[in-house]
Amino acid sequence: MSITLEERQPRTDMEITSVDFGETETVLTAEGHMGEYGRVYASYHLSYNADRSGGTYTAQGRGFIDADSMASGAAVGVWRREGSLLHMDELVNINDGTQNLGKIVIDPIKKTMTMDVYIIS
Repeated sequence: MSITLEERQPRTDMEITSVDFGETETVLTAEGHMGEYGRVYASYHLSYNADRSGGTYTAQGRGFIDADSMASGAAVGVWRREGSLLHMDELVNINDGTQNLGKIVIDPIKKTMTMDVYIIS
């Protein structure tokens, strides 16, 4: 059995709308327009490893495609900090039954989240 990755959409930039630093996790929220998912709102709960330079995370997202359609997704992933950037790799289950692989780079200085999304088949 092999895995095939197909680009879901072109590279997308989302805006970081809030950051909440906690003792055991950081919560990031972002929004933007993501191709076939429409206007997307997402939240990421990042847990820290021992030296706080990376860890694991969970995420939830909702995409408002039009007045009658919404997509939802749940993700799990790993993250690491490289300088001021956060690099995140995730697996996402979408409510239509598809699965995505996401590669994310967060730039807190620019308040951006750059996403590359691939369909897993």
